[in-house]
Amino acid sequence: MLGDAGVDEAEAASFAAPAALGGTSVTLHVFVPDVDGLAKRAEAAGAEILQPPTDMFHGDRTVILKDPSGHIWVFLTHMEDVSNEELRRRLAAFAE
Repeated sequence: MLGDAGVDEAEAASFAAPAALGGTSVTLHVFVPDVDGLAKRAEAAGAEILQPPTDMFHGDRTVILKDPSGHIWVFLTHMEDVSNEELRRRLAAFAE
């Protein structure tokens, strides 16, 4: 569960929403069965797409979203198993 700071918590300075801090220091990574469908639903519900669904070098299809409260989410769908050797090769190519 992820929740935003309520008025009482904010006044007690025990919690602060990302918007109040100018951003967030936490990014949540969650594997889901259909990252493309999730991205469409999230955007329709008010999330901002920071990186559209993309096939990544590590074998996952990934989208990065910011929800209306300022929380950053990385949702992934596993597409393929990648050997360590292939991962190193892809990472090197990705970094170029």
